[in-house]
Amino acid sequence: MAEETGKKLFNLEWLRSLFRRSLKFPVSFHKAGWDIIPADEKVEEEHMPTFYDENFYFPVTIGDILLSRYQAVGIEVFALDVFGEEESAFYDQIKRGNQQHPGSNRVRTKIGEVKIPQKDWKYYEHLALQQTPLGESLQDLQKRSAGERLDKLSIQSTIYQMLLALDYLHTEYHMIHGGYGMVPDSRLSERRLSPLTDIKGDNIFQEIGDETRLDRYVQAEIENPSPRKFAYSYPIYRSRPLEPASQLGVIQLGDFGSAVQGDEPRNGEVLQPSLYRAPEVVLEKEWNYPVDVWNLGVWAWCAFEGSPLFVCAETSETKRPYSISLHLAQFTGLLGPPPPDFIEPDTISAEYFDKDGNWIAKDCEVQTTSFEELEKHLEGEDKEMFLDLIKGMITWRPEDRKTPRELIKHPWLQGIDTRFSQAN
Repeated sequence: MAEETGKKLFNLEWLRSLFRRSLKFPVSFHKAGWDIIPADEKVEEEHMPTFYDENFYFPVTIGDILLSRYQAVGIEVFALDVFGEEESAFYDQIKRGNQQHPGSNRVRTKIGEVKIPQKDWKYYEHLALQQTPLGESLQDLQKRSAGERLDKLSIQSTIYQMLLALDYLHTEYHMIHGGYGMVPDSRLSERRLSPLTDIKGDNIFQEIGDETRLDRYVQAEIENPSPRKFAYSYPIYRSRPLEPASQLGVIQLGDFGSAVQGDEPRNGEVLQPSLYRAPEVVLEKEWNYPVDVWNLGVWAWCAFEGSPLFVCAETSETKRPYSISLHLAQFTGLLGPPPPDFIEPDTISAEYFDKDGNWIAKDCEVQTTSFEELEKHLEGEDKEMFLDLIKGMITWRPEDRKTPRELIKHPWLQGIDTRFSQAN
């Protein structure tokens, strides 16, 4: 499968071998007979801010043959951005790595890449990354689970496997997982382009496992074409979900749109979606590998508890999409005041804390709470071990966070069979 800055494609030879028992490729898809999505109903990529910029997307119709080698049998849209070359380079770096590391198969790789000419532009090409098909994301799994949360076995398996992936990235490649995007800065009137490290459910994918699921996916599209509409003569499809897996097995961390090197100094750059932003990032301090550990810990809590650990968007009349003071107040309420040596005069931290770490901001109050009070699904020793694990990931000081290699050995994660966790 190729993840292009617009579509995902299947290699025809690979498809022929996979489906030789029942389907012949290229497949003939219906030219009519699908349901029409109302023109005033926004779906899929129409919700993306760059949709109306025609240069951001490469229009593909299901059934298209590209470069005489690939057929589009399912569509997933990605905006064209300026980071495709960087992502490809990181995949090249990963591919050359130590395949004996237990985290090597928990990180998505690429098979190759191709460039697809833009239909209307003589000198413009879209980069396509060829990748092995993966199943549904953990975000999809979470949405269809009871209470929209992952069960204990699934979250244990996920944390364990993602720690393997992070140890692989941090120690073998000195790489911090990341991606770029437009994010709001609460002190700016405009949105700005900033790096976004986002270890979260929609970037963690299950392996296909039973490959006949792909056969049934294509057959379903043949028999019941995806609903669609047309904008600027381009087709827009309502996504067809892949048949859910019966169990959560090996998972992979994907989306390396702009991973960054950890052996280079990083100071003051805004990264991470606001919900997962680490204290050193919020306070514009130097950051490094521990931001990935914080990110994983906060996401895992949200996925297991079914509710966010921190709230950083205001619901008051101002309704700021991201409030630094609210976020820092939430940190303080849960973790206690920051260590005095974490606060530096003449920096952003002095706007919210005095030299002893006491809260001084006037626009927000600190509400004291605890991990023990917020955790609702475990009891006794099981709860104590889980919270001990989380507390090793979510700390004010990045140097106080345990490394992925240390966390992998935590008692709460031992004895996990990552092949057969619950998936529904």
